[in-house]
Amino acid sequence: MAKITSGPFFVPLTVDGTINGEVEFLLIGMKNLANRRAAVIVTVFVCSDIALYPVTPPEIEIFRQRVIIPAGDCAVIRLDAGQGTFTGNNMLRVAFEGDTAADEADGIVVALSGGKADGRTATSMIFKHEEFIDLGC
Repeated sequence: MAKITSGPFFVPLTVDGTINGEVEFLLIGMKNLANRRAAVIVTVFVCSDIALYPVTPPEIEIFRQRVIIPAGDCAVIRLDAGQGTFTGNNMLRVAFEGDTAADEADGIVVALSGGKADGRTATSMIFKHEEFIDLGC
């Protein structure tokens, strides 16, 4: 079973520096490139306290879901910001375990994006599949 993860990334306080520009959601996009049904477990972690080292706050799991995608199809999970998930200035990490694609089109590829309902995107929250870290099996 393959495992990949984003590196840790910060949720910006706003997408554009304005008072109404707070990030409203994290989008987790997945596409099954395989010619068979594929499944992954998606987990999102947060470090909500960003105290400076040597303080080491715990990483907390805030979301976990098993996703099954038919061959050739795609799926998107929207994780809303707010109480119990994440807010601006939190540090997030997203992990996938299961049928993730390696070098060939043999599984699910993933991408992340954060933004607002009006279409504005937090560029610091955009990650393509090739930017994920392979954790092996």
